[in-house]
Amino acid sequence: MPSRWQFVVPGVDPARVRLEHVHAVVSRWFDVDLAAHRSHAKAYSVSPPVDHPAGTLVEVGLLDDALVDRLRAGAAPGAVIRFGAQAGALVTGARQVAGVSWLELARPSGDAAWSLRFLTPATFRRGNGFTPWPDPWSVVAGLRAVWRASAPAGLPELVLPLPGGGGPGGGSGGPGGGQPGERPDRDMLWVSDIDGTSDVVKVNGRTVSGFLGRIRYVCDGPATLVGAVDRLLRLAPYSGVGAQRGRGFGLVRLEPTWR
Repeated sequence: MPSRWQFVVPGVDPARVRLEHVHAVVSRWFDVDLAAHRSHAKAYSVSPPVDHPAGTLVEVGLLDDALVDRLRAGAAPGAVIRFGAQAGALVTGARQVAGVSWLELARPSGDAAWSLRFLTPATFRRGNGFTPWPDPWSVVAGLRAVWRASAPAGLPELVLPLPGGGGPGGGSGGPGGGQPGERPDRDMLWVSDIDGTSDVVKVNGRTVSGFLGRIRYVCDGPATLVGAVDRLLRLAPYSGVGAQRGRGFGLVRLEPTWR
């Protein structure tokens, strides 16, 4: 089941912990082979280091139950966690702070509008570069890849064709999105409100710009499209969104919004 976990490393100053340090620790637990290391649809996400009265707090989102045992083993009481030149032994192990079953996520909530709060910079791949703009289709396309890679068999099928480039109908020859598998019109999923800014982060010597703030997405499409988008955006608080989720980017939460 998708879940979120936290652990606190005593005696470590988060101001001196780089994103690369956190990624190095967590990827050793979860990226067990080269394919997992290179995957853009990782079954985990990681927060940047956060100040905590007892030291440095890190939050990890997991989508695969098989990763829970690896997290508990790596972040067990007494385990020494090293972030660069700093290290601390855990007093308590990783603890779960949130969770939801895949079956519950697979049931559409009935919402057609969602307010997403970006707690850490979210960035999206564009060729060899990155853009901070959380285009609604870019957001759900990434989440669709994560869902397909991590969701267990037996769930109701997630039908989410992406818009094509052939015009208003997405290349379908009409308004689009009316039948399962038909490419939807890009205008069926849009941004109705935005309050945010871009933030520049250095990662491995590279400058990456990401979005921080809040965006309200609305879907005006048919029920199959609305239901698919709803499932994916409710997955986002556990998976994160965009690129570099294993390095602290794209941590999000859903907030109440008007209908």
